[in-house]
Amino acid sequence: MSALLFWSRLNGDPPLYSPYHSENTAQAAQAVNRSSVAALTFLVWDILITMDDEVKLIWPRTWNYTKYVYFLARYLPVMAQISILFIGTELTPHFHFTPHDCYIWQIYQGVVASVIVAAVDTILILRVHALFHGHHTIRRLVAVFYALEIIGMVVGLALALPGVTYDDLCLVLSVPRTLIIYGGSTIIFQFFLFGLTLYKFIEAARLGWGDVPLIVLLVRDGTWAFFLLFFVYVGQLGLYAVPNSAYAGVLYGWLLTAFSFSGYRILHNLNRLADHMGVSQGHGSNTRPTDTNIQFSTQLFNTERQTSYAPEDSFELSQTSRGESSQFGKRTYESSQISTLSLGS
Repeated sequence: MSALLFWSRLNGDPPLYSPYHSENTAQAAQAVNRSSVAALTFLVWDILITMDDEVKLIWPRTWNYTKYVYFLARYLPVMAQISILFIGTELTPHFHFTPHDCYIWQIYQGVVASVIVAAVDTILILRVHALFHGHHTIRRLVAVFYALEIIGMVVGLALALPGVTYDDLCLVLSVPRTLIIYGGSTIIFQFFLFGLTLYKFIEAARLGWGDVPLIVLLVRDGTWAFFLLFFVYVGQLGLYAVPNSAYAGVLYGWLLTAFSFSGYRILHNLNRLADHMGVSQGHGSNTRPTDTNIQFSTQLFNTERQTSYAPEDSFELSQTSRGESSQFGKRTYESSQISTLSLGS
């Protein structure tokens, strides 16, 4: 649905924009609504074309934390975007929203966005944990930064929402600059995760593990997800600086879509790699369809005993078994595995 621009010239009267009060607000509302519809359409389309992956790779898994996060990141943005299509449009007058109702809608949008961001960030965090094999220092450091991000989002919303102004259609007219705290905390956290990803890839490449498919996948997905979320977030924050703040919501729908797309696509890619490696080792498409503890690892090799460790529930992620043992391999890949990210604990 899009905001419709009505005008009439009767007896020389100026154009009438209904139900909006001026040309500027009508144009802004039209831009916001069209952008929201486009974001929702893209997300629904992508969900439909990846439904076979969900049925094959996600549904057979038993319910656990990561599976809940998957469905939250995949479908909550769709429901949220459908609900906000009735705000600030020509249909809004039929609902007779009061100023308090508009304020509640703003809280709703802020909370929904925060929940989606937090959910997808847990997926990105698991990806980093896999790259560092659950290193205790990295886990604590990531946890601290994640907590700071959550605090920043809460503080940003708490300071900004009371200062948001809107008209009788709940169309946002101005947004306080304190909302930058909300977006800034998320951008900083994304930079932090990307920095860890880049560091680990450089280290792996230097020590000869840069061609391991899982490492390549984690770094590739981490890179495109970072730039996608970064540019959408920066664009959203930049809209707060335009003279007509009614345009501030143009990228809100795309922000939800970008986070949702990044979250479930990363999990799909990991599950697809696990499925492919299971087939390549003759385990079938799924070794244990209802098991959530599928592990991703290179084929472990111990040069002292001259035996390889390829657990039945693991998938070989290196091109060939490495007969020689590097310091990197002896310290990391011989002693641990990259624990499940697909849908495991």
